[in-house]
Amino acid sequence: MPLTDPASHARLAAIGVEVWARRRPLDRDKETPPGQSQPRVRLSSGAGSWLLVQRQPWDGGHAKLVSDITALLGVEECRFGQWSGGGAAGLAISELAARGISGVIAFGPLPPGADTEPVLQVAALDELAASAKARRSLWQSLRPALAR
Repeated sequence: MPLTDPASHARLAAIGVEVWARRRPLDRDKETPPGQSQPRVRLSSGAGSWLLVQRQPWDGGHAKLVSDITALLGVEECRFGQWSGGGAAGLAISELAARGISGVIAFGPLPPGADTEPVLQVAALDELAASAKARRSLWQSLRPALAR
């Protein structure tokens, strides 16, 4: 039973008892929370200048497709990440350049505010694996970025 009475909190605090309260989970599909001006990315593995990012954690699915993409970009030039669900976890898009990231390939829908340089939005991995048209669009989108 949650304690909502301030007097109860005060009595417990007076005898040194910490009160823990459950937080409401942040709905990831809502707008960016107030005070968070840019979407954030949690970096996982790799150390290159290309960041491959999506909403869900990397689970090894579509490994052949991902290995084709990383082979094109250069395996040592790729790192992986996940869009952060909110709060201060991860790096803001503006902080990526300081970490040596010059290009971001975002698989699937972007969080609000992420449609800026250096983010290149492409289809989700499931769609890329199933559709030759989506893969062709991916390769065409990467061509100008690779020419830089």
